[in-house]
Amino acid sequence: MANFSFLADNADYRSFAKDCIDAEESLQNSYDSCVKLVRTAVDAAIKWVYDKDKNLSAQRKKMPPAKKDNLFDLIANPSFEQMIGKGLAGKLHYCRKAGNEAIHNAKEFTVEEGVQCLSNLFDFVQWIDRRYGKNFKPRTFDTDEIPAKESTFKKVLKGVGLVAVGVIGTLAAVILSGDKDKG
Repeated sequence: MANFSFLADNADYRSFAKDCIDAEESLQNSYDSCVKLVRTAVDAAIKWVYDKDKNLSAQRKKMPPAKKDNLFDLIANPSFEQMIGKGLAGKLHYCRKAGNEAIHNAKEFTVEEGVQCLSNLFDFVQWIDRRYGKNFKPRTFDTDEIPAKESTFKKVLKGVGLVAVGVIGTLAAVILSGDKDKG
């Protein structure tokens, strides 16, 4: 089970769940795409919090149009930062900055940077689930749960294994049936 799959089971998180899941799944194809998608997911999740929290929602409505949807301004809002804590705000800024680098400067990212962005995003959605979720369950980010493509070599080995199992099964059936002429 992937790290963000629990979000898909909660209709309340529909507006950002797919973005989180897509970001995690993209790591296997492109670290740069993963970082971009993490930024998209952070943006969607933060806006969800602003919509969900009456105090933040009222503050956002009062913001000038240029700041209302600006990710930096939403994270740096003192009320938001106080609510989530400086540590988590720093993790969100990391994702924002990395995503901006990936989008605007075509920086090439490493797997470690992609995983760091995913881990930071995970910490934020855990905070969301703890604060707003109806059935919060503590979870930890597990790099072994990140979906990975099977190598062609493993697929071939599995295929050979399945063929071998089929041949052995047929031979066993012939032997057990006592029909020596069919072997």
